[in-house]
This record gives sequence, C-alpha cells and structure tokens, in this order.
Amino acid sequence: MKIDLFSYHNDWPHEFLREATVLKEKLYHISPVIEHIGSTSVKDLAAKPIIDIMIGVKNEEELDQVVDNLMGRDYIYLSIYNKQLPFRRFFIGIKEGVSSTIPNELHEDNFFEIPHTNRHSHIHVVPTSSNWWEDHLLFRDFLRVSEHDRKNYELLKRRLASNNWENMNEYAQAKGEFIHSILEKARKR
Repeated sequence: MKIDLFSYHNDWPHEFLREATVLKEKLYHISPVIEHIGSTSVKDLAAKPIIDIMIGVKNEEELDQVVDNLMGRDYIYLSIYNKQLPFRRFFIGIKEGVSSTIPNELHEDNFFEIPHTNRHSHIHVVPTSSNWWEDHLLFRDFLRVSEHDRKNYELLKRRLASNNWENMNEYAQAKGEFIHSILEKARKR
C-alpha cells in the first residue's frame, strides 16, 4: 500500500467543522468534546486528505453508546481494533456513494482494508481522561507552534510514504519513534 500525501489545504479545518456538526447532532445526549487531530489539523503540514477527528467522552461506559449512535451507512465501525485498544472505538467515515458496498462493522471475520480514496474521515472515540486523548492534543499543539519539528515530521512522512506498506498500521508504527520524541519535547515545555 502506498501512502498519498498532499500539501496542506485550507479546506481541511472547514471539513472538520462540518463533520463535527454532524457528529454533535448524532451524539447530543452525551455532550462529547470533539477535536480536530492528525496532520490535517496542523497548518502547512502535508497529509493524507482524510480528516482525523477525536471524540472525547466522560468515561469508558459511554464508548458503546457512541457505537450505537454512529455505526451505520456513513460511519463504518472497526471493532477489530477493540482488543488492541479497549479504551478506544474507531470509525471510518465513508465518502458518499461508497457505503452501500461496505458492512456497517468490520471485525475479525469480515475485515478488509478500505481504500483511502473511499474515506473522508477517521474517528477515534476515547475518554477525555485517557493518555491517548492528552497525547494527541499535545502532539498536535506542539507541531502547530514548532515550525522546525513540523518540517522534520513532514520530511519523515514523505520519505516513509515512498515505501510500500502492508497496511496503514505499519506506516503509523514507522512514525512512532519521531512522535515519541516530539511528545517528550512537548512535555518539557
């Protein structure tokens, strides 16, 4: 799998806001906190044109309420990752016209990789008290203010994108050491 990176696009924050509005309507009863994360949330950083969204809930008991309210035509629930990250629920937002061909839930028995060209968003649902929540905001906020580290991260991403990956998780893991070093810097500020 090749990773297609695009130069930063000014529409990405607007796409996030449109999606966040839809998500707030679907989840109004739990009053979630919704944040734009990932590379599309950092001005002047190249990214896959898939909006990363983090939904914060008060506690883990609310995770399955989110599943009940989001899983369906527009959002594919990847329960296959629940064992690996039991405190997170992960969804892929599917582009219009694609969803009828994909099951509402992907698990061990029916999993397949949904092409990036069919995705408009990745949605991560976690408790706001989790390290996962804090680390993603810390990483985003640090890259927003550190031009030097933002440029180095983009260079790494472009180099890695030229490789052929088995799946997205391999690509994400290859960035792990750099991400860890940024989090260490950010915690010292």
